Amino acid sequence: MRTRRVSPTLVAVPAVAALVLAAGESRTGPEPARVRGTPQEEARLHGEYGLWVQESDDSMAVAWIAREPGAGYLRVLVDGRPVFQAETEPSSSHRAVFRKPAAASMTLQYGVLGDPEDEHETVIYFDLPQRPIQTEFENVDTIFVVGDVHGEYDRLTELFRNAELVDEELRWTGGHSHLVLLGDLVDRGPDVVKTLWFLYELERDAARRGGRVQVMLGNHEIMAMIDDTRYVSSKERLVARFHGAEYWRLFDPRSSILGKWLASKPALIRIDDVLLAHGGVGPAYAGYSIPEFDDSLALFMSEDWFFRLADTTAAYEPMDSVLLFRRIDFFFADNSVFWYRGYVATDTLAAVLNEVLDGFRSEIHVVGHTPVDSIRQTYDGALIAVDLEEAASQMLMLVRASKSYERYRCSLSGPPQPLPLLELAGTER
Repeated sequence: MRTRRVSPTLVAVPAVAALVLAAGESRTGPEPARVRGTPQEEARLHGEYGLWVQESDDSMAVAWIAREPGAGYLRVLVDGRPVFQAETEPSSSHRAVFRKPAAASMTLQYGVLGDPEDEHETVIYFDLPQRPIQTEFENVDTIFVVGDVHGEYDRLTELFRNAELVDEELRWTGGHSHLVLLGDLVDRGPDVVKTLWFLYELERDAARRGGRVQVMLGNHEIMAMIDDTRYVSSKERLVARFHGAEYWRLFDPRSSILGKWLASKPALIRIDDVLLAHGGVGPAYAGYSIPEFDDSLALFMSEDWFFRLADTTAAYEPMDSVLLFRRIDFFFADNSVFWYRGYVATDTLAAVLNEVLDGFRSEIHVVGHTPVDSIRQTYDGALIAVDLEEAASQMLMLVRASKSYERYRCSLSGPPQPLPLLELAGTER
């Protein structure tokens, strides 16, 4: 008996995009309400709050926003030597294009002439790690984990300072610790672009000093890349408006420096006995290995169909419908690693969680995505939920002690506090 397959030419990408949006609406309802940060007196757009850097084969484009309208400037340095400089006409937004330097990195100095409060410097790196990237780690003594950040830059940096992971200048002071951010850095909050540039540099700074910052992908990073802007804050929309661009272009993996950086990130990692994912690994993905999953993620995000979800002008090679819908499920289904809520929403999945942890050689699963009022552990400590109603207000700290972990909740002030076990029925492991 032959299986009938739909002709790939019948699967139009605009129809797929509509299907993805519909799936998001039915899956999330509206998403769970969250406590919003205090509105800022002034929307910050200058410097890295509004920096957009694009890369093509042989050229770079740098766009920035002025604190106050004025003549702009850009200097590009490689190894401390200037390779390009330009002044721009008086305006609120500025842009300069130049030939891409043949170097591992370059330093951008930019801002507004005559305004000492609008002078900025950002390093751009061209040596993104090639696949396969490392997604499993051994012999780590201290792990810090942050749930969904959602553009709460001020709160996030305060949290890091209080935990002594960074100093007053936001340089890494966390030694050999591993800091993991479980995705959803974008949407909702006021300072998404600044948050991304901060972590972009902190990742490098930590590596130079013997530590590690591991950014992971959440469902909202995927949404930003495919032009699903339902949860973008009005302030962040202003960034794109000043640049005269659609918001998703700021994170386009084909051209945006931040987009390429995000697209290089994994969605599953394991550190010793700790399995980490944004939503969680449910039964649908229990059979994967971590390298297999993250390699599939990288492959699917590099394919034409993914870009076509946002950019209808992108080239598109017709794809077998079975393969196409497998990819849609991978990113957008209720049981995907990006959207799964089962372990936090219920207390009856101990058998499933045990199977997943055994398959991934882990004892603890740490997840975000589903907000809770405070970091909590359930299933006899096998599940720790770190996504918070008040984003970036707490952070999990795991300290290796013999064959187990001492578990703490770090807050915006004060010392870490031991993490209590929330006892629920049917949670024994």
